[in-house]
Amino acid sequence: MISLHERINSRDYLGILGDQVHSMVQELFPEGNAIFQDDNAPIHTARIVKEWHKEHSNEVEHLIWPPQSPNLNIIESLWSILENQNMLSEFSSALWKATSYRASLRSATVSLPRNWHTNTLTCSLLHPISPTAPTLQSHITVTREHPVFGSQPWTQQSRGCGQPGNYIHMGDELLRRNQNESHVQAAHLLLREWAKFRWGIFEEKGHEGDEVFPSSYRDPKSGNTFRSNKCSEERRLLPFCNKRDHVPEAPTKHNVQCAGRSAWEVIQHNQDFRNGRNPPRNLTSPLSPMIKFVQESAPRYVIVVEDTAVMNLQRRWEFVRKAVRRAVVYDVPDGVHMAVVVFNSKARTVAPLSRMESVSDVRQRVGSSLPRNPSSVPERQKCILCGLQEALKSLKVDPVGAAGANVILVTTGEGAGTSHQMEEIVRLIKTEGVHVIPILYPLTERPWPSTSVSSHGLEPLVNAAGGHAFTIMDEGVGNDSKVSMMVALMDALLAALQMWSSNFVAEGSEGTPVLVHSAAYPGSIASISSGSFEIDDSLAPNVRFSIYYYDLNHVGNTIQLTAPSGTVMASVNMQEEDGDANVIFVNIPNAERGLWTYEVENRADSHQGLHIQVTAPPSTTRNIQVRLWTSDKRGMRSLNASNPAGAVILYAEVTEGELPVLNARVVAKLQLLGTNISGNSYSPIYVDLYDNGHGDPDITGDDGVYSRYLPRLHTFPGRYELSVTVDDNNRLAKLPGQEITTISHHSRKYQLHESQKKSCCGSAIRYDHTRLVAPFRREITYGIVNVIDAAPNRDTFPPARILDLRALINDTTRTMTLTWTAVGDDYDWGRADHYEGVMADSWSEAKALAGERLPNLPAPLGVGNEQKVILFPEKYEQLLYVTLRALDKAGNRGGLGNIVSVWIPRPPTTFVEMTTRRHDDFIDEDAAPEPATSGISQPVRIAGLALEDMAVILGSVGGFLIIVTVLATYCYCSVSRRRKQQQKKESDKAESNRNVMIKTNSSLMIDQDESQDSVDSTVKDNEVIQEVRPMSPVQSWAASKLLQEHERRFSVTSGPISAEHLQYQAATGLQEPFPDVTLTGTHSYPSSQTPSTTHSDPPAYQPPYTTAGNDLPGYAPYPYPTYHPAYNHEELPPYTPGMSSQSSQASTAYTHDLSSQPSEMSYPHDAVYPADVTPYSGDMAAYALTTTPPVMYMSLPDENARGHVTPVITTTATITSAGAPGPQRSKVPPPVAPKPQISARAVAVSGVNTTASTLSEPKRRNVTQV
Repeated sequence: MISLHERINSRDYLGILGDQVHSMVQELFPEGNAIFQDDNAPIHTARIVKEWHKEHSNEVEHLIWPPQSPNLNIIESLWSILENQNMLSEFSSALWKATSYRASLRSATVSLPRNWHTNTLTCSLLHPISPTAPTLQSHITVTREHPVFGSQPWTQQSRGCGQPGNYIHMGDELLRRNQNESHVQAAHLLLREWAKFRWGIFEEKGHEGDEVFPSSYRDPKSGNTFRSNKCSEERRLLPFCNKRDHVPEAPTKHNVQCAGRSAWEVIQHNQDFRNGRNPPRNLTSPLSPMIKFVQESAPRYVIVVEDTAVMNLQRRWEFVRKAVRRAVVYDVPDGVHMAVVVFNSKARTVAPLSRMESVSDVRQRVGSSLPRNPSSVPERQKCILCGLQEALKSLKVDPVGAAGANVILVTTGEGAGTSHQMEEIVRLIKTEGVHVIPILYPLTERPWPSTSVSSHGLEPLVNAAGGHAFTIMDEGVGNDSKVSMMVALMDALLAALQMWSSNFVAEGSEGTPVLVHSAAYPGSIASISSGSFEIDDSLAPNVRFSIYYYDLNHVGNTIQLTAPSGTVMASVNMQEEDGDANVIFVNIPNAERGLWTYEVENRADSHQGLHIQVTAPPSTTRNIQVRLWTSDKRGMRSLNASNPAGAVILYAEVTEGELPVLNARVVAKLQLLGTNISGNSYSPIYVDLYDNGHGDPDITGDDGVYSRYLPRLHTFPGRYELSVTVDDNNRLAKLPGQEITTISHHSRKYQLHESQKKSCCGSAIRYDHTRLVAPFRREITYGIVNVIDAAPNRDTFPPARILDLRALINDTTRTMTLTWTAVGDDYDWGRADHYEGVMADSWSEAKALAGERLPNLPAPLGVGNEQKVILFPEKYEQLLYVTLRALDKAGNRGGLGNIVSVWIPRPPTTFVEMTTRRHDDFIDEDAAPEPATSGISQPVRIAGLALEDMAVILGSVGGFLIIVTVLATYCYCSVSRRRKQQQKKESDKAESNRNVMIKTNSSLMIDQDESQDSVDSTVKDNEVIQEVRPMSPVQSWAASKLLQEHERRFSVTSGPISAEHLQYQAATGLQEPFPDVTLTGTHSYPSSQTPSTTHSDPPAYQPPYTTAGNDLPGYAPYPYPTYHPAYNHEELPPYTPGMSSQSSQASTAYTHDLSSQPSEMSYPHDAVYPADVTPYSGDMAAYALTTTPPVMYMSLPDENARGHVTPVITTTATITSAGAPGPQRSKVPPPVAPKPQISARAVAVSGVNTTASTLSEPKRRNVTQV
């Protein structure tokens, strides 16, 4: 040992390797076979250290172990083992204080995995590590973290109050913490679970989200306040609540299972303290526990076979030889040690203990070691004790010794020996620590029903050895034995091997084979036996298809296998025969996953048959484990079917690795052995097991333990073989948690935050994440259950307890809803007859079922169905306790269920209006008076209805009226809004037809409604005029429009401004000249439409200029003599919906001279007009005489005033810079449907330049530019 007194770096460590380790290796291992290993410290993994190991690899082998697995990383795991000693010492001290100085940990055995290299650990321990046989189930299992509880310890409990648990599960991370505080915390956590495991107490606190065991409840002292559902803070460091701190009313799992007794009361009734055992001591501190480290070795088996004259009958001995050969040669995995012993009046070893290997002939030698013929010693002279002693002698040759070894005893059971011999057998089993598994072969009984079953005399041996036994019934026919006896003996041997070596897998080999499929086909005349089997991922790729026969000629030439892909295997060249085991088998390497089918030609006799079995080793990547046991610890105890107190519960645990398999299909099978009067086998009894957490019998849901009561066996006494079949429930089974791999020096674990870790367990384990399980199927045989007495004619079995009662209070209606799961007539079988329940004022009254009976309880449903009932209690503002139980037709009452507490608030007070009517008028003299209940407040009633009923009715009516009022208001407002919108649209339409466009010298076109601007109607100066083909009025206007325009043009206002008109303005002092007003009718259209020829106003149309008289421009007297030259009637496109929005903004304009109405906007007096404009030459006076002007217009002045004022001419000009030519008159284009885009706009005034203000154009709404 090299002692280090200070911190070192990689160079210091390199010096130690060169100076100390290297010299030591050369001295101790001169041949260069040394192995060196260090942990994953940074100085050990430095580059210079790795180079040194590489340089000296020929002298010392350096082991590099990955840090992710404790099975491979030796050093990391051994450090945690050494730390366990400190934690166990703290645990013993805490146990000493918790039991008031009555119990402490005396010794503990730590069993290390067989694949750990522990040579380096021996020097650090007080005692060397000794090898030991593997145990069936340890008390504390240390594995990776649980997906719910993390590294905290938790106890799996499947049995009731006061019964020990199954095991304690602990995460390895808890043991890796090397601080003293961590040791103390781990010790107290372990002590809490140890009390559950050892003494059968349960969790004494509630769980968040659990309806049966909530995290808080109403304080029974105050009633109206809540308190935390756990022990007081003073006792938080103890694993349980003592009698002083215990609250029986608390809804905890312990109170429900133990009927309100405190944990300390239950512990005192345990055999550790019963009858004054382990009294308190005066020691101030407990004794230090003795910790022993052992390491599992390979399993060891000794087959002890009875060799007496009874085996010489029929073909019994031949079948024994063939069954032992199949077990040794084909079933025992590599690495297992086997020995064979025979006995009659004395015993001898025929095959010493040897390690099984496939590369040598050791299997053949051991498998064929039984004598060819049995001895002639009578059966009554056999000595079972001699056979057991010889087996122990052969085991002690091995350095491991006999402890933990397995003895498979094959005997008839008759004449087991004297009572003294049986007592000695039991003593040897206990002192040597061996497991004995009896196989009764053959067992002869009468084939007809009997009232009792005979005893074979091995019950004490079976009970002392663990309770497992197998029975092979005698099915001989004359001098022959049926082949089914041989196959049954083979299956019993395989089940015994799986019991103790199912987890054993030697390096480079496969484990014990799993029975995938088994079917028996009776013999007939040249028939074809067909069937199917499924291979899943839980099995290894190598599959064996076996056919067992009585005679080789019973198997025909046809053996056909069809793979899931449809490939038919030509098995003729793949068949192998083993006459020493009466088997023909076909090895299928790398078998496809899926459903296989087979066809075998069956030529067996009518009293024989063929047995087909399919076996495969378990997968090395998936570890599916199925464990079956009963509530009877001894297992082989004879059951009295007439005794209800002897009810047996079946349990089956299904796991994959360390995780429970949820929602699997688990079916137990009870097969009565023997044959009936007709010589046929009895029909089996199937029992579905459930993991529902209803409390009786399944205590915790989703823990992977499936359970149910053993049904009443209504047939007759006998021996029943118990087996179980488990599968993935049609792909519905799940696994909890999401597995990840963390990058650290710790083992692979589940991602679970510290705050998410919970304690175990409420009514069920709640998993945050689950994933589907890959397909699998397993079949496990438990052994024999003896039924000694027939079931009575009358029903003596009561219904199960109701342990999941929940109560929900509706504060509004003051109703109470009770919910529970239906139980059966006989425990959890059948259907109960009726329920009875009570509502009491105290918990003790409810426990005694003394209180007010609950009325109108529903009829029971089938087992497992949820039931509900709504009650109307009339007790308010007090804590009430409610419980239920079921009864069957025979009057058998179920046990006490869980008691729930409820608090119902008092209804609101109702004030009675005072009236002058006498109270006597409302009293019915014939009516019976209301009963008065002392201390119980009665609800207020109005008109025969309770106040809460009136509140519900009034609330419903009021709510309905409010809804109707809201709907009516909404409808009224909607209709009014629509009407207003319609009126506004009509008003806007009428108003738009009266809009005016005023043409001034500034080219301002302003709508009468200037408060709103239309973005679409604003024409920007930088826009480019798009050339659009215009439409003529003839094409776009209706006939009425054309006629109206024609009549208007011939009116007095249709011509140009005359001189008489201007003179009249000057004489009257009016502003001159009158503005040119154009009435504009505007309609907007959607972008997907264009104005139609019948529903749109006429488009703006400006007739061409004409000259008359003094070459002054004027308007033609007939505005539309011909079509404009730009129009071509044939080229005009028809109306097409979907044109641009510009076309939808087209409008029409009608020009009128409003001579009778002055305008606020007029042309300026100093306006200068172009000199080239010639006056109008028409005879305006004559025209006015022939046409009567409208009433709204004033008459024009005479013609002499026309020469004083120059008429206003509106033209379109192009803006030019200073000095550029003046604006040129241009011809107005024909009317067009789309709205034109204008790049620039100006007013040409002779002699006056256009200013910026004149060129600016305000936004306008629906105004068409002309």
